[in-house]
Amino acid sequence: MKQLLLTLAMMTAMTATAQTGADYMRAAASRADVTIYFNVADEGKEYKVNWGMDAAWDWDFNVNRGVAHIGKGNFATGRVSFQPVDLVTDNGDGTYTLTARQQKKLKWRCDLMKLTGTTKVNLNCDHEALFCLIDEDGNYPEEQRTDGKMYKITDYTGRTNYQGKPQEWYKLIKASVQFVQQQGLTVVSVSPFNEPDYVWEQAVDESTAMEDFLAIAKLLKADEFFKDIRICGGNTLNDDKALTWYNYLKDYLDEGNTHQLAGTFYNYANFFKKVKADGKVATADELHNVGEAIVGVNYGMENGIWWGFDSKARGQFCLDSNQGVRLGYGENRNAWTCGAVYRNNTTGEVHGYLGSSERQATTSTFAFVSEDRPVYFNGEGPTRRYVFEVPGGTGYQYGQINAERLFDITWGEDVPPFVVDGNYILVNQYSDKVLTSAGSSYVTTSTLSSSNKTSQQWKVTPGRTRGDISYWFIDNLSADNNSHLNILNSNMADEANVICWKGDNNGTHLLEEQWYIKYAQDGYYYIISRLSNKYLYCTNSASGSEVRLKTGPSPRARSKAAYLWRLQPIDSKVDTRSPAIPTELNIQQQENGIQLSWTAPEDTDPLTYLVLRAVVPQQEGESAEYNTIARGVSTTSFLDTTAEPSKHYLYKVKAVDYAGNRSEDSEELATSIESVVSDNGQGTTDDERWYDLSGKPASETTSGIILQGKKKVYRKQ
Repeated sequence: MKQLLLTLAMMTAMTATAQTGADYMRAAASRADVTIYFNVADEGKEYKVNWGMDAAWDWDFNVNRGVAHIGKGNFATGRVSFQPVDLVTDNGDGTYTLTARQQKKLKWRCDLMKLTGTTKVNLNCDHEALFCLIDEDGNYPEEQRTDGKMYKITDYTGRTNYQGKPQEWYKLIKASVQFVQQQGLTVVSVSPFNEPDYVWEQAVDESTAMEDFLAIAKLLKADEFFKDIRICGGNTLNDDKALTWYNYLKDYLDEGNTHQLAGTFYNYANFFKKVKADGKVATADELHNVGEAIVGVNYGMENGIWWGFDSKARGQFCLDSNQGVRLGYGENRNAWTCGAVYRNNTTGEVHGYLGSSERQATTSTFAFVSEDRPVYFNGEGPTRRYVFEVPGGTGYQYGQINAERLFDITWGEDVPPFVVDGNYILVNQYSDKVLTSAGSSYVTTSTLSSSNKTSQQWKVTPGRTRGDISYWFIDNLSADNNSHLNILNSNMADEANVICWKGDNNGTHLLEEQWYIKYAQDGYYYIISRLSNKYLYCTNSASGSEVRLKTGPSPRARSKAAYLWRLQPIDSKVDTRSPAIPTELNIQQQENGIQLSWTAPEDTDPLTYLVLRAVVPQQEGESAEYNTIARGVSTTSFLDTTAEPSKHYLYKVKAVDYAGNRSEDSEELATSIESVVSDNGQGTTDDERWYDLSGKPASETTSGIILQGKKKVYRKQ
């Protein structure tokens, strides 16, 4: 196979036909409903948000996943919930006491908030306590029904105690705030009702719920105890009703809040605009996807709390919004979809985002357009325009709900070698060994087998699943059915063991069987778990055989080798020697661009080439910023059809062998496309005269690329 590739490359070279920029600049000609323009060097605009996790859904797994993807210490708020089931005890001194089961449940929720590192929380209503049976721990026991499904047992103690009784709600809220304060947390806002437009037994009907909510808000406002605590409303399920509730209550509100489980894009956006215009705090305390967050941020959302947490797109968006700036934004209101581009100023990374409503979205397409340079989107490029389709949902829990996508946008000298989608061996930089499956036993690294065992071969393909569709599947090509790279027992901790597992008979890839393939450096990638955001790494044992998961290295860490994996063709060998440098780089002006040619170094592998280009710096001593304008060039010539007149360019070339090793840079040559004025031969030396590429002295009629002697920067001063 390699000999065939080499022969083809040689035959192509003999035709003297250069590969061109058009071969490598991805056209992305398909139409798009929305275009998002961005410039990676722009100053951008800050949109900082107080991000938090929700413990109303009091599941430690959910909170821990949020912490894993966002990072402890990056949260500024959160949500815990009181239970309107038992009446509280009036202590006669302005304090109130919750019952034991209320305390136990609320303490558990406070403990979950402490996992995130925040000390500030919103307190809201656990409305299910009004109609479901609650055990002594404050939990909801379930009973098995004949259809095999689990249902909560109804019990209307809470409804009897609280429905239509604002004074009892006020006491319960005050008792709950006092209890949360005793846990070392600060309550910054309270939401008396949750999703009151859906009623949830908080009242007999919606109009009564509005009256009761207002009565509770008045009682809270009249109590000096709440003077530094915001009253938050209306917390609607349907954003179409958000302004109705907010306007009815706003004289007694400090904070406006809505969810987006029904309603239009227009009303979701307009709600935040109205709340901000009124000088109040704008909140979405139950975010379901990154689309709601992108739109909320654009229209003034200050607090964003994640109800259910799903992975990389949401976590990275939280980090980018608070550590960087937004470079571009776009929305499709009719389809309830949106997108944005952010630069993280802490890491220097640029990311693209797409998102949609959980239940109202319809399929639409977005184009990202880079205005200042060609870039790569998760390895696709170089391109100025990239188009992606955002799938819509079909209602609650049906179809592609909460579709969202993260893109790594990269450029420069060191870019991904290809789009990851194919069969590979995975070579660890630390051990120089390859990822190997042992059936359902632990995955290891081992010396590459000369017989090319399928246990060392992996199919790595983009995986379309529900929710975050940013991930890849990694499946072993061995004959047995234990194929999916899997985290043993869904372990989210450091040092979790990795196995292969066959999953179900439908080929479904579980949460712990999905991986983010992130380009790192020098042709190597990180492999990151969707479940835990931990990195696949080879342990620092003498054998280098153990593969586990671990918190990733810091962006500036010097030693990353154990975390780095090269994805090589399955018929390649483990080889870390760089090929020799291409020589005799030459430049010629063509009618439709700048043609480069070079001499290939001797190598036993078939070689391809990287072509790099930079604009000549304007200031003396300034470094040139190179960008990769072509990868995988199989000939020893390349026609740059994207060069622009009146710009002065530097070029260089690298060789890449079959295993992905890159050579050092070739010599650097500079060119310009411009007209020149004759020097008339007055008092010049050969090194000062101007020449065209044929070697003839330049004259007033000479145009195109010109050279001045043997200097590297060839442009008329």
